[in-house]
Amino acid sequence: MAATAEQGGATSSKTAPILGPEQIRQIITSLSTATRKPKAQQPEVYRGERHELRGWIAQLIVYYRTVGWQNGHDEEKILYATSLLRDDAGTCITPYAEERITPTLDNWAGFKAELQRQFGVIDAKEEARSKLKNMKQGKRSVTEYWNEFRLVASEAELDDTTGEELVLGGMITELLNTWGARSEEYEDLEALAQWAIRKETKLATVRYIQGSRSKKVLRETIIPRNPDRTCRPSNNGIQNYSDPMELDATRCRPRFNISGEEFQRRMREQLCLKCAQPRHLARSCPKKDRPKPFNTEARNWQPMKKVAPWQTKSKIREIEVEPEAEQSGNNECPQ
Repeated sequence: MAATAEQGGATSSKTAPILGPEQIRQIITSLSTATRKPKAQQPEVYRGERHELRGWIAQLIVYYRTVGWQNGHDEEKILYATSLLRDDAGTCITPYAEERITPTLDNWAGFKAELQRQFGVIDAKEEARSKLKNMKQGKRSVTEYWNEFRLVASEAELDDTTGEELVLGGMITELLNTWGARSEEYEDLEALAQWAIRKETKLATVRYIQGSRSKKVLRETIIPRNPDRTCRPSNNGIQNYSDPMELDATRCRPRFNISGEEFQRRMREQLCLKCAQPRHLARSCPKKDRPKPFNTEARNWQPMKKVAPWQTKSKIREIEVEPEAEQSGNNECPQ
């Protein structure tokens, strides 16, 4: 028996591979550097909105591919999708979950078709075409407009001619005019969209260059202000400019009833423009404007009667009629 045991031990020791330190190190390195699958973001719950069903199913398909369920796993797919149903969609699936109704669908394709029948758009083709007719680029970029157009057009089943007409009809006028000036034809809608994206980028660059040039010209043509804070051209001895009205000067400084020389002196000595005292400004001057005294000797003075907005001012004035002289006898004409 002992010999048999020794022979068995020798046989097992011969069949079991012995790994050296270098081989163990290589195995550990290969396991640590192996490619890891990315962690998939779980899809959101679905509450029965008709216009959200297509995007929600797309999220499920991407999630199933990430976790390795692209082939088979129909039961796991149906159970996972059922766990994300809420509100109206959850009410629909409740009898099946409680086993009060025997489910007739046993594959993922049939489950998607049932969801489309109950919660999908009734006439997706006609609704997509109606959306495309009313779709406009607006203030969006061509990329954003094209992505939405392509998503809706995938359900409309349009030919290239109709699709080109609709996608051009929704673009801004600047791009539409640029397309009209060209004589080239495009193979499909994708080529037309790529042209519009490149053209929009070039037009934005042109607008930026033109804007910078206009700002530069504007800075060069600005007339500097004179020392008296006006923009009137200075007299250089060649042409005499008269100044009937200094509109700009009246906008720059308030009226303090002082001359121009006095104004410059107060500004130079940092005095108040109102009272000519230092250490404060005109807007915070302690000297207040005195109201005009009331003339008590004015004759026949009466306060003005205020008339309401809905009342009309009377235009009738009192007329004094002098009494006629009495005539004696008959009113006969003098001969």
